[in-house]
Amino acid sequence: MKKINIMIVCFLALNFFSCSSDDDSSSKNNDAEINAQEDEPLEINSVSSALIIEGATKKTGTLTPTGGLEFTMDYSKQSAFQKNGFEIEFNSASNYTGGYIQLKDENGMADSYFDVPRDEIYVSGKGEQTKKNRGFLKGKSAGKENDATIEVNLDESVTAGTFCYVICLYDAQGNISEPTEVCVTVEAWGGNSDLVGTWNFTKDIEDGKETKVNEVKCYSFNADICEIETAVNNCETINSLKLELNNDGTYELNEASIEESIDWDASNQNCQAIYEESNYTYKAIGKWAYSEDGKLTLVTFSDTEMYDGEVYNDNYENGDIDFNDEITLTESSLIINIIENDDNGNSYVDQYFFEK
Repeated sequence: MKKINIMIVCFLALNFFSCSSDDDSSSKNNDAEINAQEDEPLEINSVSSALIIEGATKKTGTLTPTGGLEFTMDYSKQSAFQKNGFEIEFNSASNYTGGYIQLKDENGMADSYFDVPRDEIYVSGKGEQTKKNRGFLKGKSAGKENDATIEVNLDESVTAGTFCYVICLYDAQGNISEPTEVCVTVEAWGGNSDLVGTWNFTKDIEDGKETKVNEVKCYSFNADICEIETAVNNCETINSLKLELNNDGTYELNEASIEESIDWDASNQNCQAIYEESNYTYKAIGKWAYSEDGKLTLVTFSDTEMYDGEVYNDNYENGDIDFNDEITLTESSLIINIIENDDNGNSYVDQYFFEK
């Protein structure tokens, strides 16, 4: 009887390891298929018809640069995300009045191009886009430090793949700059099966200081209370933070925390710092992508915030990139590495630790 039991255990073990191996092989094959799809060239006229640039005019024909204007871009390749799109960021002289954007491939240029007037280009210090402050992700991702940005969204018809575009700037005198070419990879959703699962936040290291889950983290600053400069704090305790990354490329983030902030009315009435405590929860739903350069991107399509029972819901038609940074991944741990810059221009890395 003992021999039969041993045989049954061995049989079950053999089946278990066989199934695990098959599942792992299937997941890796799926990752490979996704990466292969991202390398496929997209038909540029189809993509051109699916680009959405607010305020731009679409024109037929080709561009003829004349020179006389200069601008710089610090990259020649970039990622885009389905529906959400991408941003074109550049530094330029102050006298340009707009930009032209045209897609191209190895056979030449697309049949049409976009004319984007300067009023539709976000310029530092003037109508500049700022990241929404919400949930754990608030303020975590830093964009490129260029002085102008053109936001480009994609119609749902654009799938994962690659295409290139050229951009020229023009001025009121009819000068058209020499073109700069950038090649874009439209990332597929998902892309790394090792990321699939529920990740629980355990701690972070910000500016060299470690804070674990359920520990209080405070930021100090000076403020005027009764016309007296006073040192005050904003404090936060993350009680729970879960990031669920699904195999189909969807994700859900749930946070529960306690925030302690200055009560300005009470503080000014009493001429001293008085604080109020708020219960805060946050839920985000969207899609995730993993790029071959080791970056994890979270694109939020809807979220819900709740402060002490007050509920705020938002939907983002084209998605909103809440996170796009490098990660370190092991079998059971996920570390988010975010490069920050201090006021003196020095760089340092903040880290956020999760475990399955």
